Amino acid sequence: MKDLKSLKSLKNLKSNNTGMKILSVFIAILIWLLVANINDPVRTERFSGIPVQIINENALTSLGYAYEVLEGDEVSITVEGKRSVLNDMSASDFQAVADFSKLSEVDAVPIDVSAKKYANQLEITLGNVNTMKIKKDAVVSVSVPVNIILEGSPAEGYAVGNTTGTPNLVKVTGPENLLESAKEIQAVVDIDGISHDVTTTADPILYNDKNEVIDSKQVQMDTTSINVMISLWKTKMVNVNLQSMGTPAAGYEMTSFDYEPKQVLVAAPEDVLEEMTAITLPNISVEGMTQNYEEDIKLDEDYLPDDAIFVEDNEDVKVQATIEKRITRRLSFTEADISIRGRGAQTITFSSDNRYSIRVEGAESHVKELKITDFTPWVDVTDLESGEHTLRLHVKEVDGVTVDSIPDITLTIG
Repeated sequence: MKDLKSLKSLKNLKSNNTGMKILSVFIAILIWLLVANINDPVRTERFSGIPVQIINENALTSLGYAYEVLEGDEVSITVEGKRSVLNDMSASDFQAVADFSKLSEVDAVPIDVSAKKYANQLEITLGNVNTMKIKKDAVVSVSVPVNIILEGSPAEGYAVGNTTGTPNLVKVTGPENLLESAKEIQAVVDIDGISHDVTTTADPILYNDKNEVIDSKQVQMDTTSINVMISLWKTKMVNVNLQSMGTPAAGYEMTSFDYEPKQVLVAAPEDVLEEMTAITLPNISVEGMTQNYEEDIKLDEDYLPDDAIFVEDNEDVKVQATIEKRITRRLSFTEADISIRGRGAQTITFSSDNRYSIRVEGAESHVKELKITDFTPWVDVTDLESGEHTLRLHVKEVDGVTVDSIPDITLTIG
């Protein structure tokens, strides 16, 4: 009997041990979960600036519509997950999609965000923006002119003559709200240092009337490149000829006439350039003027032969003519101011009345500064015999000045 009881005790102990084992495993799992959550806790993190990809766009465009995104081209999300997982994530690890086949009647598309990795370990919540809002627009086609933009400068001694772009008009198709402000298509070509004709291609770039690029995948052009031909011409410095004509009003005179620049740089094919020596501008009339004259003459290519250009954006030719009133003035002097020529060893005395004067006339700026020494008055006694003589007084010519009332000089040769 004792053996039988012992056997039953062993069986009961074995049965009770299995339960203990299960309990131990359960406790171990709880402990592991507790430790895991302590070492790698669940937390949340915010990711911003995730671009929204549009799919099934043809659900709208096939109906003849274009669109403008008003809101929802980027989204922000809050992500919940373990710290070890979130530490390995960035905004680029998430994909945001707007499916245009789900476009609502109020022109809104729901945005779905998914993780590219650890998807089953994360919980994603969209921020305030959770739909893409669009504005439907009509599709239009317009013809836009091509403008060739040259960057840099050719080699020294050369300038760009003719520039041709083909095509010179490009058909552009896209949303009306974008294309209503389309102004031009720019094709940029680098010409820095070139010394020969160039044939090349350039990408067409669409600009609006604010000189901003219109960049949209909804905008289509009927060409992907612009063919550009550039002709180089040699350069040459030529004179600028300009003259005055006519006379100012009575009692006035022109004391100076000047203009700048006197030379300009032009370019042309060699045969044309060889014949060019100067640019002649129309004469400036000062007829009847009583005051100074100033004018800026625009140098345009009408003054050049065909197939010739100005190399630089020349400043205007600035013309100045000084018109002054003529005045008269009397200059007094004595015999000490008179030079005697041909006197030899003779003794010469002047009459007792030794005050003389001359009257001069000319522009005020000239006359008011004149002195008798500027005219160096003199008499010539060459071959004259002894006795009293009345001689003509001579004076030196002074530019722009006339002299009258020149006195006779009485002197005695002893």
